Amino acid sequence: MGSNQSSPEKIKSTPDPSLIQANVDNASATADKNTAEPEKKKKAPPPKNLTGFALVEYKCRKKRTRYDRCYRQKHSAFVVGSQITLDSGEADENPCDDLFEAYKDCIYKGMLNDRKKRG
Repeated sequence: MGSNQSSPEKIKSTPDPSLIQANVDNASATADKNTAEPEKKKKAPPPKNLTGFALVEYKCRKKRTRYDRCYRQKHSAFVVGSQITLDSGEADENPCDDLFEAYKDCIYKGMLNDRKKRG
């Protein structure tokens, strides 16, 4: 070993109690944030370049996605030869009708509002 180098020693140190308390406080603050109700996400405004029916479609896209998912499930069950059943055990003839009605209402209301804006 060189003259400036010292032999390795095991250093035993006791942690500072104030640091331990600070870590406990930070951990409890983090836990409080995780257990608190999540903040509601703000809806992003629609893109500014959308007007008319494109804007209506944009606003109704979630309802259309739900309807499309239901319809695909119904169609794939039809192709396979099975039926979609209700909780009561009965076959549901049109399981997606309520989703389609919600989507249709959204489109109609959006078109009506757009027409009112244009005069």
